[in-house]
Amino acid sequence: MSGLPDQAFGRLRVVLRVLVGQGWLTGVPDDRRGHPPGWTGAGAAAVAHHGDYLAVGRFLSAFADVGRDGWPAAWEAAAPLFSALMPRVAARWDTDGLLPEQAEIITGHLDGALLIPAVLAGAAEHPSSPEVDKLLGIAGERFSHAGGFPAGFGVVGSYLPMLARLGGLLGGAAEHDPAQYVDRALNARAGRAVHVRYDKDLLAVVLDLFNRPAPEEQPRFVVEVGCGNGSRLRDIHQAIRDRTARGTVLDAYPVVMVGVDGDPVALETARATLGERDVPAVLVQGTVDEPERIAAELARHGLAMDEGLHVRAFADHARRYRGTGGSGPVSVPGAGDGAYVDEEGRPVPDEAVERDLVEHLRRWAPYVRRHGLVVLAAHTIAPQVARRFPGRLQSVALDACHGLSHQYPVGHDRWLQCCRAAGLETVPYESRRYPAHQPFVAVSLNRLLPVEVRTTPHVPAVPLSPAQAALPQDDGRGLHELLFAGGDTRRPRPWAADPTGWIVAQALHTIERRIATGGPGQTIRVLDYGAGTGLGAIELLKALTERRTDRLVAESGMKLEMHLADIRTPWFDQGERLLGGHPWTRFHELRGPDGKFRTMAEIMGPDKVDIVLASMVFHLIPPKSLTKLAADLARLVNPGGMLLWNAPDIGPAGSEAFLFHDANRAIRQSVLTSPVDETLPAQVREAVARVHAAHCAETDKRAGRRILPAPNRADALVDIFDTHFTGNVHQQNFEILPDELLDTLLVPSNAEEYFPELPERKAREAVVRAFSARVVPRLRERSGGTATGLSLKWTFGKHTPRHTPGKAPR
Repeated sequence: MSGLPDQAFGRLRVVLRVLVGQGWLTGVPDDRRGHPPGWTGAGAAAVAHHGDYLAVGRFLSAFADVGRDGWPAAWEAAAPLFSALMPRVAARWDTDGLLPEQAEIITGHLDGALLIPAVLAGAAEHPSSPEVDKLLGIAGERFSHAGGFPAGFGVVGSYLPMLARLGGLLGGAAEHDPAQYVDRALNARAGRAVHVRYDKDLLAVVLDLFNRPAPEEQPRFVVEVGCGNGSRLRDIHQAIRDRTARGTVLDAYPVVMVGVDGDPVALETARATLGERDVPAVLVQGTVDEPERIAAELARHGLAMDEGLHVRAFADHARRYRGTGGSGPVSVPGAGDGAYVDEEGRPVPDEAVERDLVEHLRRWAPYVRRHGLVVLAAHTIAPQVARRFPGRLQSVALDACHGLSHQYPVGHDRWLQCCRAAGLETVPYESRRYPAHQPFVAVSLNRLLPVEVRTTPHVPAVPLSPAQAALPQDDGRGLHELLFAGGDTRRPRPWAADPTGWIVAQALHTIERRIATGGPGQTIRVLDYGAGTGLGAIELLKALTERRTDRLVAESGMKLEMHLADIRTPWFDQGERLLGGHPWTRFHELRGPDGKFRTMAEIMGPDKVDIVLASMVFHLIPPKSLTKLAADLARLVNPGGMLLWNAPDIGPAGSEAFLFHDANRAIRQSVLTSPVDETLPAQVREAVARVHAAHCAETDKRAGRRILPAPNRADALVDIFDTHFTGNVHQQNFEILPDELLDTLLVPSNAEEYFPELPERKAREAVVRAFSARVVPRLRERSGGTATGLSLKWTFGKHTPRHTPGKAPR
């Protein structure tokens, strides 16, 4: 590879990365002096069929000019090649001697490559024959499990003009006319079909904004950069009109749809689409690279760009790479696993792409400060992760298309970190990720707001009592900083904030329903059970502040109280210090002066609550105690009220995720079973020897109090809660990054409880750090490992109490 020009090497790296993701190659060289990658067993099996792949490639090359000449004409030229390959299809490409999974992938590639043009050429226009009908039937049966296979094939098929020229590109050829490399009409049409679910969720976020009080404070307009044919804007306007409070006052507070696109033809189509429904619209030419220019164009129409709600789908990764370095310091993750090229085809490092993304988002930040940016983003999936899921995800094809056409998607964790580096924060209760049950994220939906305008409870700090001040407070600070970056409540860490966002979203619906159905003098009460340092309460208060719920409560003549209950520890002290000065909060200790747990009736008296939140609590409580607690909470909740909970350490995790404390369990087990390794630092060797000497049944018992040795199971929790509640339980995966995992392990009280054989903090931390460096990488190699961390299985519950009819809320 040392003799390759930059353009050829850059594009070759994209292709090699794709083959690693397919599981065929061992790695991708960082530069041209690196050793060529080797074939895996699956790759060697595929190489044996290189003749078939070449033949199918020649067939696909007939579709190089479909953007100009159209699919029917290309099909007519390709039909003889198609017919010539039918005997190979009938013979299953002679893969019977391969392992079943290898045969499935190879025949899937080759059959699918023939099927895509057949479908896209149009059933009415390509020649009908028994062979084609048979192929369509086989492929439909084999591929439709992925959902909407013609539309999914359409996205990849729209890049056939570029892929048909792959030989020239890998030889270093210049891109003479990149506009001809994608059938943009097909790409847009197929993309809309594939993105139905994403668009539905995006629309829900948008409608929520237009259902809030005070229409004068809502967005004046909705702007979409990359609006295409205008159908998304049309659908948004129609939904606002028909399904929101704003829709009832559109005469007084109209909503203008602003479409921005770089393609004049797309703008004309959008104009017709919006005009058919009499949607008030402004159409301007522009791209996602130029917010300043778009702002100037909108000003000409009397629109201040920061007064609008910005929505866009899959546009940011298609920005033009500037690579200028920007005007300020940029901290990015770097050291990624992507493969990118610039417009000339030269390789671009991951760090440069991430810096470019940060600068791009910084240019947009001033214009989204009032109502935010609701954005669907596509993400790369690390090849070492993708190779575990052959045939189950589209990243191999899409990474090839994006990489070769100089587009710049990044991994989901890097996307979030780049947003934060640009000064933009996600709103956790409005976030979504797809898929929800795998150790990777291919697409995410977020509403982004500049950090300086993120609402956070404005609460005077509460001084500690003398008894509290006598306790070490670094434990409370340690947990708080594990949950909020730098302890800044505007910057929650996604590993915990996004699962908490689900609870917040459900609580908001219940509170707003109570406001709508309640009356003057009534009190809405929320209990945060096991509040800890206050994550759930903080996130709920932020959401209530942003949504102007305080205004709704005041206008209704009602009151709102937020009760936080927990065992008195430095964690709870930290929560009280942060939130004790808020007019809505009340703090309660779960243990009485005698050290025994108090019932909720003892704590709350005759008052009932509308919502019980329990964030990261139920995985800590043994089943016997949880059974008593469920009955106690059921007596506390008003009819129609909710018990909402999440927990990251409820089994089973399944084969493609971990539980929150699996790393703790693995580290303790490793320390207990490892010999005193001479490769360890002296301090760690001495500490491990002490653990071995002090270990006994009593220390095991203490270690199992904070972290249950056998995690609670979801089905057991369902049985417990079903006795007193009706509802449902579901699970979803969320990623935790290595630094977050280490911070979890080092929370002082966690480490103290889990290594009771080591009373000295320095010794415990030395052991945890040393064995974390050994254990966590091994965990990441398993199927639940992500590109950079671990996929955690979170369990969620939503329950309504089984009350005797006729009891009214107090």
